[in-house]
Amino acid sequence: MFNFDRVENMVLNNKYIKYLNDIGIDTDEVINNIKINIEKKGYILDDVFSNSIYEMLSPNIFVENIVFEEVNKYLFENYKESVVFKEEVSLDIKSVLATQNSIIDRPDIKKPSEIQEGFIEEFNVEDNFVRIARFESEIIKDSHGIGRKGQSVIFEGIIPFKVDIRPFSMEEPSCNIWDNIFYEYEPRDIIGFCKSLNSIESNNILWLNSYFINIFNLRLDNFKNGLKALNNKNEVILEFRQWRKDLIGNGASFVGHDSNIAKLEGCDLLLREDYFKKLQKIIPTIIYQSQKLEI
Repeated sequence: MFNFDRVENMVLNNKYIKYLNDIGIDTDEVINNIKINIEKKGYILDDVFSNSIYEMLSPNIFVENIVFEEVNKYLFENYKESVVFKEEVSLDIKSVLATQNSIIDRPDIKKPSEIQEGFIEEFNVEDNFVRIARFESEIIKDSHGIGRKGQSVIFEGIIPFKVDIRPFSMEEPSCNIWDNIFYEYEPRDIIGFCKSLNSIESNNILWLNSYFINIFNLRLDNFKNGLKALNNKNEVILEFRQWRKDLIGNGASFVGHDSNIAKLEGCDLLLREDYFKKLQKIIPTIIYQSQKLEI
């Protein structure tokens, strides 16, 4: 029988479960139904998505599908006349397509394992754009180079002043980007981060607070062109990018779902240099902070 503990956090942090908790619905019954269903079908996770060498599950939507089915079944049986999913828990199609159209080759930057935590006063400039935020996860191989020793994860971004706080906030849904209300009422949170594990939705999204989007008179580009913001001359001023590099599997000759694990997976957010200088005039004490998580 599949061990539910392996995916318990994935279930508890699922946006549908969190939404039910937020509106006051007791989720014990639905979580128990999810657990039973996962344990019944867990052989799929073991046989298809499990990577024994790296002791990891390949990214998949198997668990989310079960959560979604069980939540909807529970709501239909108990709350079909009263509960409706609001926009923040609906599928954000625009962000899915925009981020898929924002995939690039990994830039020539330090790996997470090579970075030291702390404050950085010199900003990284790439082709007249300043990197104002970055998230990246790196699998660290063992001494034999065939297994996982651990993971190094970095969170980097601009913050208003030199204080030990997380570089970006992680509470708002990505749909607020398109409504231009992304942290709009919290200008102290310069960068927002949206993360969805093992979901059909985008894994990682970094974006600038809508307060500054409006201050700079920017507008979002068509999602078909990626996740970008333009000025009134249709010039790209703000750009989100993401990458996955060095896929690994259980063996060199084996190609399967478990080979969808990336040694390096990350994203960044770039702001054109002249607009970054405008941001510095608004917040003169702005500084870049790097935090690291070793797993």
